[in-house]
Amino acid sequence: MKTTNNLKLMLMLMLAFAIATPPSLAQVVFDGRALVQSQNVPVAIKDQDSVQERNAGPDRNTASNPRPVQELLSIADAVGISLEKNYDIRVAKLDTVVSGNNATAGNAGLLPSVYANGGYDFQKNDTDLEIAMFNEDGSQSVTPISVDGAETEILTASITAEYTLFDGLGGYHRLDLLQNVNDQTRLQTQYQIENTVLNTVIFYLNVAVQQENLEISQEQLDISNERLRRVESKFNFGAGNRTAVLNAEVDVKNDSVALRQNQLRYKLAKNDLNTFMGRDPKTHFMVESNVNFYPLISKEMLEAEVVENNTRLRLSNEGLEIAETDLKVQKAERFPKVFLNGGYNYQDQTNDAGQLLSQELTGWNVGVGVRLNIFDGNRVNRRISNAKIAIEQNQLQQDKVELEVLRDFENAYTEYEQAQQDLAIERSNLKTFEQNFERSQIDFQNGQITNTQLRDAQLDLSNAKFRIVQATYEVKQLETQVLQLTGAMLSSLK
Repeated sequence: MKTTNNLKLMLMLMLAFAIATPPSLAQVVFDGRALVQSQNVPVAIKDQDSVQERNAGPDRNTASNPRPVQELLSIADAVGISLEKNYDIRVAKLDTVVSGNNATAGNAGLLPSVYANGGYDFQKNDTDLEIAMFNEDGSQSVTPISVDGAETEILTASITAEYTLFDGLGGYHRLDLLQNVNDQTRLQTQYQIENTVLNTVIFYLNVAVQQENLEISQEQLDISNERLRRVESKFNFGAGNRTAVLNAEVDVKNDSVALRQNQLRYKLAKNDLNTFMGRDPKTHFMVESNVNFYPLISKEMLEAEVVENNTRLRLSNEGLEIAETDLKVQKAERFPKVFLNGGYNYQDQTNDAGQLLSQELTGWNVGVGVRLNIFDGNRVNRRISNAKIAIEQNQLQQDKVELEVLRDFENAYTEYEQAQQDLAIERSNLKTFEQNFERSQIDFQNGQITNTQLRDAQLDLSNAKFRIVQATYEVKQLETQVLQLTGAMLSSLK
């Protein structure tokens, strides 16, 4: 009897030692057929190196497959790369350069035009001339001249200038129109930049969400592996049952599948961000997990900034100004145009036949011209009528855009406030879920709850963490959208 008691005591000590022993790096995983020992199962994330190894996914560090170096990409870095390499922005910037080149006084017709002209003319003809001459007594005599192959050379050169003295101020209106078009092109480029930055932030935050979710999935798998190890140890020492082992195996398998799915989503999210930034999709990087929120002013002040600084609204206003300026340009066509022209001329001519054997002319000329459009098939009137219609169209478009922008701001700010409240609630609930899981682990070890109840507590905790991650980055995304509508997004990311 004493020997039997000693044996039971030894078994109980061995079981207690097995339960208390921390898990080794050789995690127990379920491959669908049997339990095997493997060192390739993802481990819990405890430092920067392990984070990089986890994020490498299929490119994890092994003897045959060294881990690639991964940069830590901040949101400001991502925006900078997008602004530098995005093709749409590069094209828009070139459009701005072109419109700036066009917005000049010379292109509007306000400067004089100066031309240099030159010519050379050579002729060779058989010439028969009869030259009449008057004698001293008043009689007339005719002298015939016949020259074969007579040559004539004429050399001309001149510099002429033209300047419009008055055209109904059409030149000044055209200059205003070109400057308005340039301003519109610059705003279009800015709008393209803002949309690119916003999309970069959205892609970046998606990578951050998937990165955080991957860490949570890894933690969940580690917990399931540890529970499987414990129930296996109990079962091997006769203190558990096979059902508990099977339940733990199922949990490990489910968590392994969930981890692989999150790894895939993480990889695809990085591919999307790389491509949008104009980089090779296979470029390795990590994103920062810390989220810095930008302090927003009151809703009323934000709405005032939307009305004043929103790029889409400014584009609409610029379109109306262009239409109004174009009407002035068209009305100027009804006024007479007064031109001033002048020049300096030189001509040298030599002849082999005739009385005039050589001639050289130099001199200035100045003139003033007036042109008045009396009738042109009503083309000017039609252009004026169409310009008035364009003003009405742009006014309607401006009213529509203003309503849409204010609606977008109202929706974005309302969602932003709701997301902030949801995040606060989720954060306050997290402590409860953590305490519930910790208590459930103790009760499970003491045999007071079932494996299913422990699993429910584990899933409740992990789902709470998932919701916090999603809510955190949703607040950041909505904050960025609000700032874009106010025109302050670019400054907030510096």
